[in-house]
Amino acid sequence: MEGLSGDELRGRNATMVWDGLGTIQLRYEGSWIRQKSTLTYLILKKLGQRTVPVEALTGVDLVLPGGTEDPTIRLLLRDRADPLLTVAGGQLDELLDPYRLDFDNKQWLLADYYAQEIRTSIALHQLPPGPAERWLIEPPPAPAKIKFQGVKAELDGTDLVLDYGFAATQAKKSYGDPWRLPLAELRNVEWAPQSLRHAGYLRLTTTRTPAERPKPADDPETLLTSAVDESDVLFFGAKLLSLINW
Repeated sequence: MEGLSGDELRGRNATMVWDGLGTIQLRYEGSWIRQKSTLTYLILKKLGQRTVPVEALTGVDLVLPGGTEDPTIRLLLRDRADPLLTVAGGQLDELLDPYRLDFDNKQWLLADYYAQEIRTSIALHQLPPGPAERWLIEPPPAPAKIKFQGVKAELDGTDLVLDYGFAATQAKKSYGDPWRLPLAELRNVEWAPQSLRHAGYLRLTTTRTPAERPKPADDPETLLTSAVDESDVLFFGAKLLSLINW
């Protein structure tokens, strides 16, 4: 989507534009020096921008200058409005929250105006409570194929194809090698980042997922990450999730 026109709220990690009609756009175009970390810069740069209709929102948080916290404005999204946040399951913390904008003290008047305008627009739309009934925000650009530990995953039309390497266990290959999963059988996708103790993964839930899942190393529906770019895995997971009709 092309850039919206309107007053620009330029923050340290993004630029926010409100069109005055019902759409907010966040553009991640700042210098890495103004970001909180190099990782934040790399993920937001790859994300590019997010376009958010007010139908996707439950509210706006605003922290003005003068207190102990940094001045920020943050969009609060409805459950299941954005496949990116949904697949991350709350694991995009304050550092990587794409809907949080940190602004300088001199920008407080415009930030306050934005918050009031967006809250009014949300109220006027009289949105029903609860999760969104459909995805309201596009998934970020994602690769069509990605390599995990011992398996390559590729979107092929209406199927997800998992092609295993020689090191994959027989348990991993128990659904077939390659395993062609119709997207119509996909029920959920969850992403977890790598940590010092645990490997990262993309975990699928399908129509054949057992009540008690095997350990990740033997689970055909858990794709372990290795040295791949975690943002690619996250974005690939969001793309998969966006293809599910709740």
